[in-house]
Amino acid sequence: MVQRALVMLAGLWMAGGLSAATAADPFYGADPLWSLLHEPPVLRELRIAGDQAQSLELLLDTYDGKFFPLRNHPSDRVGQEVETLLTGLVDELKKVLTERQLSRLMELRRRCQGSAALLSADGRALLDYTEDQRAKLQQAADTATETAAALQKRLAAGEPRGLLEKAYATAKEKERLAMQAALTQRQITAWQRALGRDFDLSALGQPTYKAPELIDSGEWINTAPLSLKELAGKVVVVHFYACGCINCIHNYPVYLDWSTKFAARDVVILGIHTPETSAEEELAHVRQRAEEAGFTFPVLIDVKKTNWNAWGNSMWPSVYLVDKQGRLRYFWPGELKWQGATGDQWMTERIIELLAE
Repeated sequence: MVQRALVMLAGLWMAGGLSAATAADPFYGADPLWSLLHEPPVLRELRIAGDQAQSLELLLDTYDGKFFPLRNHPSDRVGQEVETLLTGLVDELKKVLTERQLSRLMELRRRCQGSAALLSADGRALLDYTEDQRAKLQQAADTATETAAALQKRLAAGEPRGLLEKAYATAKEKERLAMQAALTQRQITAWQRALGRDFDLSALGQPTYKAPELIDSGEWINTAPLSLKELAGKVVVVHFYACGCINCIHNYPVYLDWSTKFAARDVVILGIHTPETSAEEELAHVRQRAEEAGFTFPVLIDVKKTNWNAWGNSMWPSVYLVDKQGRLRYFWPGELKWQGATGDQWMTERIIELLAE
């Protein structure tokens, strides 16, 4: 999430063409409303400030705790839950935002939804397109979705991000052209009005979420029980791992390097060991492996996967960066140096960035 989230791009069909930004929404292909509200450029666009900003932050913090546990569930299982949460969120937003602010937010939402917004009940009501047009729009969207899903799997398998992003951009451009061809000029003009004035979607991709609090299992290594609240003022590197996972083990040298590099700085490396196999459920085994690995940093043994589920994590290993205010800022799923990737360097730069704030 967060800048290196589960989806690689928010490829968006809009009146001005394709806009590609690093995705923030942790629900692949989902309604972007939740993530948009965490984006600083969006808050500036809506002119959120003062008491209103505080009220909105409190509201979003509450909803963050509801959304995060859904991240690692199959979309067909949580679709209704997400929709219910978003409906409740919109109702609450009506109490915090002005009518004008809410209207602009919905314009930005349509821009980010792209083809999904066109195919929604809202889109059909706005454009009044025929069933034949709907079928053409749906076919274009389905083709792009299938391509995106295939690229997503290749990304998860460790293929270079840059080449996949280019392939994704090409697929979205084809989708845009096919959809444009299916609509009349009147409908295109109506959709332009529904999107509102231009907005630079490429500025998105750096949301801040309230990080899920650690759930104490009663089993810790190298420390007494910790909470993110008591670590306020420090940059916290949270990494989920399993001691028998070879991909996790390949990340160990980076964690040890960070422990040394930032030893005198306000940085805490914090491991959350979540078992993948039955052998990894043995506490003595986990402790022995941590000692053999040279871990001197705190490790929470997540025996029953309660933290894994609270964060909605879905991959061993995964690395998250939490800033000094306890906000979740950056995320790297998988090996940091998989097949030439430079995740170690990128995350090091992000740690330094957060330290300087």
